[in-house]
Amino acid sequence: MSPLAKIGKCPLSQNQSIRMMSTSPSNEPPRRTSNARNRFLAACSLAGAATTTFRNPKGEADDDACWIDIARLGSPDAQNVLVLSCGMNGDEGFCGSTIMTEWLSRGRQSDVPRDVGLVMVHTILPPAFAAGSAPVPEKKLDQSWSDTVLSAAARRFANYAEKTGLKSVDDTATTAIPKTENLWLREASDSIVDDLIEHAQQIALLEFHTSLRPYGHVAVASCHASSTGASERIKSWFGEDALTSDPAILDLFALGFGDRLTDIPLTAAHVEFGVYTMQGILQLNSRKNATERRADMRALFSPQSDEWTEHIYKQGAHVIASALKGLAAA
Repeated sequence: MSPLAKIGKCPLSQNQSIRMMSTSPSNEPPRRTSNARNRFLAACSLAGAATTTFRNPKGEADDDACWIDIARLGSPDAQNVLVLSCGMNGDEGFCGSTIMTEWLSRGRQSDVPRDVGLVMVHTILPPAFAAGSAPVPEKKLDQSWSDTVLSAAARRFANYAEKTGLKSVDDTATTAIPKTENLWLREASDSIVDDLIEHAQQIALLEFHTSLRPYGHVAVASCHASSTGASERIKSWFGEDALTSDPAILDLFALGFGDRLTDIPLTAAHVEFGVYTMQGILQLNSRKNATERRADMRALFSPQSDEWTEHIYKQGAHVIASALKGLAAA
């Protein structure tokens, strides 16, 4: 049985699915991004991971603050690096948060091969700061290295100008820059790339999401065209059931990750966990008002239960282990 077959064809039982969906969000304790972040940082400390934090500069109260925490394990000079990331569009981020926090808390950092580095990108962004999604950057033969460096420098200069109030920024130099309130997200992405380009010779990226696949199913989808070496690596690492026919898109790519990595072999995959149950969908229509329905929709894509936590941890850990093994053998 292939590695992915073991993952993709092990849905939870119907009783488990119903039990995991039966609690109404209104009867649960309020979900707070800060709680998930604190658990992740505590797990990083326990595992001895070095962390760097980026905060939305306009977040005033702690409840409104947005954070990206970047954790690093393994040799800083590693030539093979695995990057793990939460989905960056709303409550979907809780999926990746749970997987990475549980993985660290259970001591799985000892699984990282000596010659492989590990980077974890942890965030749960509210809709106002959603990153969006984008395809993997294509290698452009006519684009010089200095062009990409200048592009990154332009983003940093725009960020500096926004912080200092500088007004004399050439509009033509910033046409590709995102909204100024989201520049800090780009800055976080750039900081990861700055570290990677110094030593990395091969990079793998896994981004964790939830989707309307059947509850309990897991799918690993390549972000590359089916005929590429990257998609062949995806199949080699995760098995023949890995999806390679239609390139997936990732949130981290929308922040510019990969724009400066086109000369480094990149193997990127979208990892999604199914949340669909008939009861969950019917419940959306049984609520009395729009506020409750919106709360149910958010909860649908970020379930809360011990069974769900254990399920995505086990399957997520299996995917991570497959990627680490593939990188170490490269």
